[in-house]
Amino acid sequence: MEHLIKSLQDIGLSDKEAKVYLTLLQLGPSNPYKIAKKSGLKRPTAYVIAEELIKKNFIVQSPGEKHTYIARSPEVLFDEHEKKISDSKKYLPELQALKGGTGDKPTVLYFEGIDGLKQALMYKVKEIDNTEVVGFYADPDFTTKETQEAAFEFNNYRMAHNIKVRALVTESSSLKSYEKYFEDKTFLPKYIPKDLYSSNASFEFYPNLIKIIFYDTAVSIIIESPTVAKAMRQIFEMLWLRLGDEYQESKIIK
Repeated sequence: MEHLIKSLQDIGLSDKEAKVYLTLLQLGPSNPYKIAKKSGLKRPTAYVIAEELIKKNFIVQSPGEKHTYIARSPEVLFDEHEKKISDSKKYLPELQALKGGTGDKPTVLYFEGIDGLKQALMYKVKEIDNTEVVGFYADPDFTTKETQEAAFEFNNYRMAHNIKVRALVTESSSLKSYEKYFEDKTFLPKYIPKDLYSSNASFEFYPNLIKIIFYDTAVSIIIESPTVAKAMRQIFEMLWLRLGDEYQESKIIK
């Protein structure tokens, strides 16, 4: 019985609450007298705890019978608990970002799946409206249908909010899918041959953070650090200047 009580404590019940719930699960519809007799608790205590369990949605009151209680299905309870955890986890990156510290202490956020990729793409994006992002874009041959659609959503937002991009992109026939974005004045690319640059990940450098997006596996990493972001932007600028005008024209997108 102790291991069952522990399993219920893990999802938010106290020791006595767990005992009352398990008692109701065994007995079926019961009043405080029956609960107290079975659980070893005093009747007033059993009543108070049963009322608390109603508030926590672990038990319900029997229709038409005052002070008669019924335990809800444990399967339903655990499913609900897992869903709450799952729903809350989407806010984990934002909660982690609130962690205090001294100096420029990098914070690393990790995202998985299409929903996570979309969150990463839009993370703090409102802070850069009417500014510029620079970086190295993934070879579009590595994108899946789902990750490509996520990229389209981000680019639609970017264009609507005048977020400019300068980027090195891999010259690939798959670029045709992104043609409307390349034609927009907010996007300034240099087209690099596959034998020089071809990656499954994009590296985007913002003023205070870096986004690394793996478009083949829908994994995303964000490193928040003004120092690291500044260094990577400087590296990008040196390479951008070194390449000059050589790769400004695409053989695929006319």
